[in-house]
Amino acid sequence: MVDSTVRPVFLGYSAQFRAPSTGGDNAGEGGGATLNLAVSRLEARTIPMPIPRLAIPALTAAALTLAPAPAYAQQQSGPPLSADERRCAGMGGVSSDAQAAACTTLLQSGRYVGDNLAIVHSNRGIAYARSGDYDRAVTEFDAAVRINPGYARAYLSRGNAHLVRRDFDRAIASFDQAIRLDPRGASSYMGRATARDAKGDSDRAVADYDQAVKLDPNLSAAYFNRGLVLRRIGQSDRAIADYDQALRLNPRDVAAYNNRGIALADKGEQDRAIADYDAALKLDPGYALAYLNRGLAWNAKKDPDRAIADFDAAIRLAPENASAYGNRGIALEARGDSDRALADLDKAIALDARNATFYGNRGNIWRNRGTLDRAIADYDKAIALSPGFAPAYYERAQAHYIAGRFREALADAGKAAEFNPNWAQALSLRGLIQEKLGAKDAAIADLRRAAALDPALQQPADALRRLGVMR
Repeated sequence: MVDSTVRPVFLGYSAQFRAPSTGGDNAGEGGGATLNLAVSRLEARTIPMPIPRLAIPALTAAALTLAPAPAYAQQQSGPPLSADERRCAGMGGVSSDAQAAACTTLLQSGRYVGDNLAIVHSNRGIAYARSGDYDRAVTEFDAAVRINPGYARAYLSRGNAHLVRRDFDRAIASFDQAIRLDPRGASSYMGRATARDAKGDSDRAVADYDQAVKLDPNLSAAYFNRGLVLRRIGQSDRAIADYDQALRLNPRDVAAYNNRGIALADKGEQDRAIADYDAALKLDPGYALAYLNRGLAWNAKKDPDRAIADFDAAIRLAPENASAYGNRGIALEARGDSDRALADLDKAIALDARNATFYGNRGNIWRNRGTLDRAIADYDKAIALSPGFAPAYYERAQAHYIAGRFREALADAGKAAEFNPNWAQALSLRGLIQEKLGAKDAAIADLRRAAALDPALQQPADALRRLGVMR
């Protein structure tokens, strides 16, 4: 368990995004062989979400005993702790510098050996970690486990320090050791789960989170983190259940409301998502992510005015948040204000020049204005940044189609369909292009496939009627 004198560390959040899915409304509708320019804006369908919180009883300062001590030297027998011992143990809310200095004084005294010496090194490592110096922290934890190879907490702390340094393999190795020494330590399973998740090993991460909550059913952070993984692998219902439990344990967890809203939005339940963002903002009116996510929900509900108001608030609170500008640009374009939309996409790109979605969205605005060369340049950039970004190929295919460059359009539509063979809009577009190139049989095959995949899609049905295949 966490010593009551130690504050949790590693609880920061940041937004992360991925390119949108290639289904749903990622295509324009149109009659005949023309394409509607009011296509989707390549929205960031995966709503910004916090990174896993490492709410682990990590870097826990062990209380020191004075003498050559029992194992782990954590018993409170013997004389009272000295002032330096209390500071080295992190007691009394001391600063990280004061804690490190006290531990250094104890080490220089030469009075500590064995388990006590290991604890002093470990506590100095904690102090260095608190100040952000994780390299020196790791050195201290290394010293602690050399002196006492059975010191589970030092392995746990070292694992967390490696985690922050993004050295996930070493983190996992340290957590393995901590678990071997203390198989009932939920925190070690938490840390290993987070490292495995960072390496993309979702199944084993979920298994470790399962074990963590089995050992400590009240560990709200384990439910929170498991919810993140489950949502990422498409298990939104299970993710929502985890956020429900996290909120039962901590009804004031703003980030849990935010993330449950994201999972609900994934399921298309925008009203319930908005209610969760409202709850988050009631608890923390300065929580920019909730404004951003609520704005995305309003966008999904085709309410650009409310979306823009929320993106405005997100930008006031987090003026360097590129996604807030990018998504406000989408809403402004939907409202017909393409000049301001372009300005926002320019700003988003200035803040995050490696986000393929921003270039794709800006390309759509240029294409809608008929500035096809600039549109294609933006799609080129999006594809260069994210070669697997199927919507950018699809949108570039439309731009080439409009420009009459049908062979280039065919190559791009084919690439989009290759990435997602069941994407009806991409197949429909490829069919239209095949028609333009005189490949009637290939056109009919694509259009039939598109119509079968999405019977509500009007474009392939109109084209098939025009080709005399349907009445």
